[in-house]
Amino acid sequence: MSVKRYKTLYPDSIFRAQIIFKNIAPSDEKWAEGVLCRDPDGTHFIVGGDSDAYFMHPVYIDTLGMASGFKDGRSVRIFEGDIVSVSRFSGICADESIEEMHEMYAAGGEEFKKRTVFADVPDGADEEFNIRGVVFMNGGMFYVQYFSESDNCLTAAPLYPYFGFDMLPAGGMAVKVIGNMYDDEELYSQVLRISHDEMM
Repeated sequence: MSVKRYKTLYPDSIFRAQIIFKNIAPSDEKWAEGVLCRDPDGTHFIVGGDSDAYFMHPVYIDTLGMASGFKDGRSVRIFEGDIVSVSRFSGICADESIEEMHEMYAAGGEEFKKRTVFADVPDGADEEFNIRGVVFMNGGMFYVQYFSESDNCLTAAPLYPYFGFDMLPAGGMAVKVIGNMYDDEELYSQVLRISHDEMM
C-alpha cells in the first residue's frame, strides 16, 4: 500500500481558496482557510481546523489568496482578492490621533485592546474620504487597488496606514470586507470601473 506524501507550502502563512466539491453536494461554506499543501499529483489542499474539528479540502488554485494579517472592523480576516470599503472619518471622540495610539500602546496595551473599532462610519461622524477597492500583494506588501475619481484612473495605496498595532482599523478609520473578486464579478467590475470584456 502506497502512502501519499503531502508537501506543506509556506507553513507560516494562512491562505483562502474556493473548495472543490467532487461527487458530493456542496455545503454552504464555499471557502477554506488554513495552511496550503500539495500532493504528488499536483492537487492543492487547504488544511485547517481547531480543537473541535479538522479538515483537508482540495481547492481551486486560481482562487488562492494569502491572508494580509489585517482584519476589518468586524474582525474578519482580509485576504488577497477581497473587496474592501475604507473610510476616514472625524468628529467623534473615538478618532484617536497617531500620537495617542502610540501612547496607549506603550502604556501596556490594555487600554488599546479595549478601543472601539469600526466597520462602518458611525452616526454623527463626518466622512472625509471613502474608497472601495480590491486587495492584492506585490513585493511582500499588501495594497488596495481602487478607481481614483480625481485622477480618473486605477490607482493603488498601501493597506497598512489604515490599521492600528493590533491589525484592526486605526482610530478614525472604518474598514469592511464587502465581497471578493471571485464570488461577485459584478461588484468587482463596479469597484474598479472595468467592463466585463476587459475582465475576460
